[in-house]
Amino acid sequence: MARKVIFFGSPEFAIPSLEALLNSEFQPVLVVTQTDKPSGRGRAPAATAVKSFAVKAGIPVETVSSFRASDIVSRLERLEPDFLVVVSFGLFLPESLLRIASLGNINLHASLLPAYRGASPINYALINGDSFTGVTTMEMVKEMDAGPVYLQRIVEVRPFENSQELSVRLSVIGAELVVETLTRRVVSGLEPVPQPEEHVSFARKLKKTDGLIPWEKDAISIHNHIRGMHPWPGSFTYINGKYIKVHKAEPVDLIKRDIEPGTVMKADEDEIIAACGTGAVRLSVLQAEGRKVLSASEFLRGFPIKSGDVLTKEGRR
Repeated sequence: MARKVIFFGSPEFAIPSLEALLNSEFQPVLVVTQTDKPSGRGRAPAATAVKSFAVKAGIPVETVSSFRASDIVSRLERLEPDFLVVVSFGLFLPESLLRIASLGNINLHASLLPAYRGASPINYALINGDSFTGVTTMEMVKEMDAGPVYLQRIVEVRPFENSQELSVRLSVIGAELVVETLTRRVVSGLEPVPQPEEHVSFARKLKKTDGLIPWEKDAISIHNHIRGMHPWPGSFTYINGKYIKVHKAEPVDLIKRDIEPGTVMKADEDEIIAACGTGAVRLSVLQAEGRKVLSASEFLRGFPIKSGDVLTKEGRR
């Protein structure tokens, strides 16, 4: 027996779950996503990744910027869904909406709850140097990411993986978990279990300024910061007052003594090595402001960096 689903999602992370539902008995009768937003240099309105996918797949789409409109909840209620499925939607669902599905409101979250409740769980797992993370399906409640848990999958974090790469892996594993959760809910009456009250942590939404590289920290922490901030908000620093984004770096086995953190220890034809509070990192992929992303060797050919220069936290005023 086919079950009716209303799917809520916006970015790329949600697409594998939507696609998995389309290939299951849990057919989305409607996709709800955020309204088109200005994007690119021209600031032209751009659809979310989920909207673009749903339109191509022939699924009806409703776009919303909030749920304050008086009729939207009643319109969704008239669809008589069995489930609401929420994957990286980006807006809170009001309690009135959480009452319309007969079998549950399933949310996929990219962490092992109760760790990293909030908007940036993947980033924080990498920034903190976690060796594993995972995905969780839970029943939605009013409090953010605090609902009881249906299922979880543990996922090993690869040492040089950035947040974009880890997000892709978790989105696929999460999609499988969503379908399994719905299936077990229908077939065997799977019930969620309350989250433990201890070990709760939060992953707030990142700001652009969070990408500033903290050179006073140790090399491993800086390596984790750079991969955790990629692609948004991006790790950045300044040299001679000029903004530089660092896309990729790695710790190096290099002894340094009494060197100011951020000091360029080596800048030759193929590599840039910078001192940290403890240890050093090799900067391998960089980007000057308004320029292309380049390897270190390519970057050095067009951007003057020399040994003894200092990477700083402030640009030219």
